[in-house]
Amino acid sequence: MLIKPTLRVDRLYVKRGSQVAFDENFHSGINVLFGHNGSGKTSVIQLLMYGLGYEVPNWKDEAGQCNNIFVGLTINGNALTIRRKNNGTEKQSMDFCFSDMDTALRSPLTNWVSFPYAIGSKPSFSQQMFEVLGIPEAKADANNNNITLHQIYRLLYADQSNTSRAIFNNEPFDSAFKRESVGKYLLGLYDNELYEAKIKLVEEEKKLQKIVAKLQAIQSVVGKTSFGSDYGTLDEQKNSILNEIASINVEIMKIKDESFFSYDSEKKETETSAKDSIAIRSKLLEVETEIQQLNYNILDSEDFVSELLDKKCALTDSIKVEGLMGGFKFSSCPSCHKPLKEKAKDCCCLCGDLIESKEKSNSLLRMKNEIEIQLRESEKLLENKRAKLNELINKRKELRTDFRKQISKVTAIMSSVDATKEKQIFELYRQTGELEEKLQTLDKIAELHNSLLELRSERDNVQAEVNSLKDRIDSIGMQRLKREPEINALISEKLCSLLRKDNGAEKEFKDANIVEFDFAGNSVSVNGKTAFSESGTVLLNNAFHVALLMVSLEKKYVRLPRFLVLDGIENGGMEDNRSQNFQKVVVEALSSYEVDFQLVFATKNIDESLKSKKYMVGDEYNGSNKSLKSFS
Repeated sequence: MLIKPTLRVDRLYVKRGSQVAFDENFHSGINVLFGHNGSGKTSVIQLLMYGLGYEVPNWKDEAGQCNNIFVGLTINGNALTIRRKNNGTEKQSMDFCFSDMDTALRSPLTNWVSFPYAIGSKPSFSQQMFEVLGIPEAKADANNNNITLHQIYRLLYADQSNTSRAIFNNEPFDSAFKRESVGKYLLGLYDNELYEAKIKLVEEEKKLQKIVAKLQAIQSVVGKTSFGSDYGTLDEQKNSILNEIASINVEIMKIKDESFFSYDSEKKETETSAKDSIAIRSKLLEVETEIQQLNYNILDSEDFVSELLDKKCALTDSIKVEGLMGGFKFSSCPSCHKPLKEKAKDCCCLCGDLIESKEKSNSLLRMKNEIEIQLRESEKLLENKRAKLNELINKRKELRTDFRKQISKVTAIMSSVDATKEKQIFELYRQTGELEEKLQTLDKIAELHNSLLELRSERDNVQAEVNSLKDRIDSIGMQRLKREPEINALISEKLCSLLRKDNGAEKEFKDANIVEFDFAGNSVSVNGKTAFSESGTVLLNNAFHVALLMVSLEKKYVRLPRFLVLDGIENGGMEDNRSQNFQKVVVEALSSYEVDFQLVFATKNIDESLKSKKYMVGDEYNGSNKSLKSFS
């Protein structure tokens, strides 16, 4: 049965120049590299892990001279061949050919796709392999670095040169946070989904706040007009006003037809004054509308200036922090605690490389300067808008004064002419002017209402997204809370069952009842105890890795790709019979599973029950039959 992700090595093909150094097939289940000390077992494992994407820190001499490593794989049931070159430099690229190795070796270069070690213009080979495995990417540390294949293999590959107590293989600049992230990621307890959901929630909540602020600004403008939300549709209002204007025009024509005026000059003056009043009223309406729009623009500009001020403060803080941190020096190595030698001026006190902090500082200063320029321009524009607003307010005062004067003038004319019909016509003209003013106001309000409708729709969509993200974050959190105790208990159960069958002298192993492990602390304890004999510590470490493999065969959400490599199971002076017993215990424990898996381990003391083609990779290696064949 196949549980995804599953990685299986089918063949390892290694060349040294034009000569074939190693070419052997692997198989599902248990794979044993058997040979005497110095026969090249570790060399084969180093070449295999390097081909898979692991960075080997200390090459065996002969393995380090091999320059082309091909690994034939079956990933989730599909064939893949990968190739890595070894030219003595770190972080080499990886080539992919999506076919079995026999086909890949005969394929032209066009069938191979190269992926770099690190992310650049193309995805890294770790990203590509994650995609092939069907597992998500995730962050490894607080510096936003992704988990890589190398980090995963630090847990899946127990290197014989590693500290016997450490769960993860050693590496420079390691961190507890990184180990915790990788360990929980492989156990299915952590990925980017929760991290990205929280980041997206912050972004959507900020977006929602801005939309709500715009809505409130527009509603405050609409609310100050004579047209609120408690009326019919704008079209109904406009049609009603147009009908009123049409009725008034009919009434005016009727009154004119019925009347014969003897005071022509007064009539003309009255009509002119009425028209002038309407014109002033229209200008006043335009100024009022422009004032409302300018108020809205000023609110937007003030928000933008506030954001620029926040960015400026943040950059100022960054420059201060950079200045404080730039002077920090180490007097001793943080890894081995030995005193550090004095380095040249302007060089790192640890690695000795030239420090480019000045360029960083210049970059921050340049960003700050750009923000300040933008801030000055924005403040100047805001000042101009406020000045324009004052001009409009003064203009509105003038128009209101002119309108009152015009009304007074018309009233004076009307009072001097005792003409009932003329007064009726003037009143009708006044009503027409007010109605036309209302029409113009309705057009402006229609625009604002359309903006309101769009913003409300956008607000509802963003609010729905915020609610969905909160629900997803809660759901993921609950899922993690349920999984972690379950997986921890299962690992403890599997590891205790392996330890209780040990034939060594550790009493705690025979009485193993509870196991606790700490990825961050890089340690395992049995019944609360962490200190054992050297051989007991080696056995505990290897058994812990086997327990991880067993758990992956039972829980589908575990991302460990059902693959494990153990080198040096006899380290620490382990007795032959204890090592052979451990081999039998492991084979017996894994034989009960029907799930596809692969375990590769090296030993100098193979149990007789495993000395067959069913388990062994290649022949028995010794001084006259070493694993790597191109060396004399």
